Amino acid sequence: MPQERKQTGRRNGYVEAHAILYYMYLYLLLLIVFVVLPNIVLLYFNRKNIHVKTLLLSLVLLFVIAVIWDYLSVRWGLWSFNDSEIIGSVFGLPVEEYLFFVFVPLLAINVYLLFEKKVRKKL
Repeated sequence: MPQERKQTGRRNGYVEAHAILYYMYLYLLLLIVFVVLPNIVLLYFNRKNIHVKTLLLSLVLLFVIAVIWDYLSVRWGLWSFNDSEIIGSVFGLPVEEYLFFVFVPLLAINVYLLFEKKVRKKL
């Protein structure tokens, strides 16, 4: 009988370890699937309409604002992150947040450029 308990304990530990890994990489996986991959596709379609200097300037400006905003929100206790659900942190913010700060504005710019191109063709 005690052997069965050990096996079940190992099994539960195994499942818990996988659940922890799942939640740790869930945010990163969602970013890749719903933000990074669409950005790659849209960058291909918008390759002729992108002004690289303007795009980089916009992304850097938005990145700086977002980092300050998030840092202050975490510092003041308005926002928090569970350490068991992030890959790691840099200056008190999760690595995934930095990726979010780059790729989500890039996605918004890409969607804007795509629609602007379509509307311009109709006019």
